[in-house]
Amino acid sequence: MATGTNNSGEHGGEWRVDFDAEVVFSNGGALQMQGFRLDIPGDDIADGDLGELIVRHLGLLMVGSTKITRRELIQEPHKGSRNTGSAGSGRTTADLTGPATRAAWPTGPGGAAPGLAGLVDLPVVLVRLLGAGAPVADRLALAPFDLAGRAVVVQTGRAAGPYLTEDAVDLLAGQGALLVATDSREGNGPVAAALAAANLPALTGLTGLDSLPATGVRLHAVPFPGQDTSLIRVYGVTDDQH
Repeated sequence: MATGTNNSGEHGGEWRVDFDAEVVFSNGGALQMQGFRLDIPGDDIADGDLGELIVRHLGLLMVGSTKITRRELIQEPHKGSRNTGSAGSGRTTADLTGPATRAAWPTGPGGAAPGLAGLVDLPVVLVRLLGAGAPVADRLALAPFDLAGRAVVVQTGRAAGPYLTEDAVDLLAGQGALLVATDSREGNGPVAAALAAANLPALTGLTGLDSLPATGVRLHAVPFPGQDTSLIRVYGVTDDQH
């Protein structure tokens, strides 16, 4: 088992646990878990506390016992695991603007979505795909989240390539997402075309997404003065209540 100390190193000292476990239900049956990962609030967690975390995260009822058969502590950004007690450290502002940051506002029928061609201030759904073999968000990657009225921020960990599938774009539009943002620079490919067809604004080429907590963030964006509406300054602001 890996161990560590709580520090302010890479990823802001956030830790997750990779584990195998068995959950036995008091009314019969069991659930086997292999290679499962959860956010943890510190840099270590006891087996009993991890068992309770599993039950809360999955919303399981009538659990008789839990058994952790393997676990490894990993220092990486939190992914926003539900009901795990992860917390931030108060209100912070992170500049997410990089040299390749650009905005694409819809220009189809009806023009840009109301209010999004100027100042942007939206709650964030942060979808982290770091470590995935193909860091592209599909419908299943977005399914756990409430997308309505949100800015959906997709962190891929790479500068090039697609970051959404076309099915995922359909889901975003259908559930009322208001904006999509990413660290990918893919601004003129099939993803951009699908977002434009769905009348969804997009911000690409963001930097510093590792600095964002998994939950409780708002996305602020302000276009630079001038005729070029693609130039924009983007910030992540942590909610005071996070």
